[in-house]
Amino acid sequence: MVPIFLFLGWLARVTETLVLNTIRKEQLEKQAAETELHYLKSQINPHFLFNTLNNIHTLVYKQAPTAPEAVLRLASLMRYMIYESNAPTVPLTREINYLQDYIGLQQLRYKNSPVVDLTLHGLPETCEIAPLLFIHILENAYKHSPARLEPGAIKVKVDIKADSITFQIENPIGTNRKKIEVEEPGGIGLTNVQKRLQLQYPDQHLLEIQNTGETFGVNLKINGTHARIHERETQLLHH
Repeated sequence: MVPIFLFLGWLARVTETLVLNTIRKEQLEKQAAETELHYLKSQINPHFLFNTLNNIHTLVYKQAPTAPEAVLRLASLMRYMIYESNAPTVPLTREINYLQDYIGLQQLRYKNSPVVDLTLHGLPETCEIAPLLFIHILENAYKHSPARLEPGAIKVKVDIKADSITFQIENPIGTNRKKIEVEEPGGIGLTNVQKRLQLQYPDQHLLEIQNTGETFGVNLKINGTHARIHERETQLLHH
């Protein structure tokens, strides 16, 4: 019969091994998730830069007087993307400013009144969000809209509540309805957004996509955004 102290010693070693294996597995899973997230975010800069430079090239080719302003706006956008977007979260106010800068850059292509109707409900300074999460949705709205847009044709709404952020966007599709369903070669689109949401907001988000044949809409709701601020403040207090 095995002495009780030998059995307890064996049980302690087995338990320790199981705990260490569990910790190693969690660490590997976390590293894999961080690597994938870094890869997804790295796709944004070249994709954004490629599309924006194409637009600026068109302005320069046409010798449009707005071309210098477009270059300055692009520089402002790139500063945010390079120096501020590496953090896990950023103030929602900064992300909204980034979207507004992008809208301003795109507006240089249109001679009429602003084609984007952006409304904001709530206090953006009360919460944080993962950076560069909304830009693909906004890019898609421009890309799949008709070449000619009426003022306010693209509708963007940001609704901030006690524990959630809702980002809604709707744009007209135009006559070529197949464009909205097929990505161009090298395109990233909503697939990138969906993967990032699964990594950064698992079980905390709802993404709805609706195509009526005349309009294309995206409704994204993220829960627990205010809690992230409190966690971050707590961490800072303990360091």
